[in-house]
Amino acid sequence: MKGKMYSPDRNITDLVSKTYSNSQLLTITQLDVTMDELNKQYPIECLRKVGNACRVSYLGNDSVAVIFFDSNENKILGRVYNLNLTKADFNELAIGQSLESVQKIDPHGEYLFLYTGSNDAPKISTHYTKDGYCITVEYSEENTILSISTNLI
Repeated sequence: MKGKMYSPDRNITDLVSKTYSNSQLLTITQLDVTMDELNKQYPIECLRKVGNACRVSYLGNDSVAVIFFDSNENKILGRVYNLNLTKADFNELAIGQSLESVQKIDPHGEYLFLYTGSNDAPKISTHYTKDGYCITVEYSEENTILSISTNLI
């Protein structure tokens, strides 16, 4: 898969030719495989570079499977996210608003920093939308919004 980055400017909804059932998505995220092995079993159609890692995504009818691989293409983690909201649902958020205002919009977002028990975990939440976006919100020590970034899944 080296050198095979897919169009960073194209939405997952435009990139993928196949959607998967929720049980298939769960199976995909639970496989203990390298990126190459995953591609042989489930052809990768949506691949993004995220920092030093790669994110592979598979679309379902109302969910998305997201698998992260390190720079050596070894799996880091995988998870299925339900897609209930759209990018526009997050339009009311602004810097300085509270973590609670984000949780009100997306109670099912990924708020790992609240559960790690570690003070050095990044204070960010991640939200995947049914129109193909990944919204990342960064928080201050006081749990107010410092920044909001929007990227394609």
